[in-house]
Amino acid sequence: MKNTHQQVIENFLQEGRGGRGTYVVAREKDQTVYSTHRSRWETRPSAIPLAVRLEDGGFLANGGSLAWPRSRHQDLVLRTLTRAQAPFGVVPFDSIAAAWTDGKVRNWFEAPFTLKDLRRETAVVVPSAGEEWREVTVKDKWGRDTTRNVHTLGDSVIRVRDQFYLSGVDETGMYRGIYFLARLVTDRAPASFSEALSFLKPKVVQEAEARGAYVRRQGEWFAIPTKLLTSQLFHDVGRGVAVRREQHVLGRDGHHRLEEAVIYRVGPQKGEVFARGVLSHTANEHVPLDLGFRWHQIVHNVQGASYSLGGNFD
Repeated sequence: MKNTHQQVIENFLQEGRGGRGTYVVAREKDQTVYSTHRSRWETRPSAIPLAVRLEDGGFLANGGSLAWPRSRHQDLVLRTLTRAQAPFGVVPFDSIAAAWTDGKVRNWFEAPFTLKDLRRETAVVVPSAGEEWREVTVKDKWGRDTTRNVHTLGDSVIRVRDQFYLSGVDETGMYRGIYFLARLVTDRAPASFSEALSFLKPKVVQEAEARGAYVRRQGEWFAIPTKLLTSQLFHDVGRGVAVRREQHVLGRDGHHRLEEAVIYRVGPQKGEVFARGVLSHTANEHVPLDLGFRWHQIVHNVQGASYSLGGNFD
């Protein structure tokens, strides 16, 4: 008689035992539990890994967006992991494939490595506390506090080969937030998730926060309030060392747009960007950030490649 899906998952996660249910299978050989449901019109492999036991004793759970009933099997795994004692991280496996291949492969089923490689070359550095709803507080352009709820995908830090990655949900994303897997520019493992977040802040942001400035953010871009006057910036525009732009898109292939910006082209401030008005996302993936009439310095975070829920390169 087949075990229930819950029994298969619990036996595997808690005791390392293999087992088989109607649509959930745990295999001791590759230390992985799978959802094997397959719709009649699907052409891709039916066995989708839900969680893998890593060689360090932790688990890597697949946080990808799965269709029902696979999503139900996925939810059972995540709930059981939350109750278990072993450390775990929740990361979409498509994003793992993208991170492993520097963005060349963004589909788990096309990944040029095996589950054995994954178990050996991946480790949980800062474990997840499980999925949850988190209330975040932000200030608007008048300094008033507003709150919104975001759905975390198990904030954690993992190591993929010799690189560290922060796995989390960006609360500046629309609706429930946007998942991202960002490579940390460090050769030292962060001690906590908050420390990993601090690794993303450039020095100018850290200095501004140390002064007590309220630095705001949209996606990978920080906005640091300044005391610059419009006359000062426009004077530099008139001298030819800076240019003024409306609806300026940040970055060569960027998706974040500034309503009004002054960009320095020459001189000691070359490359610096100042903006006021609304910072928006060209694809409406982030909540618009209204900077008001005060000029802010706009700076990019410190990270390597970043991958979305579907493994997309950012």
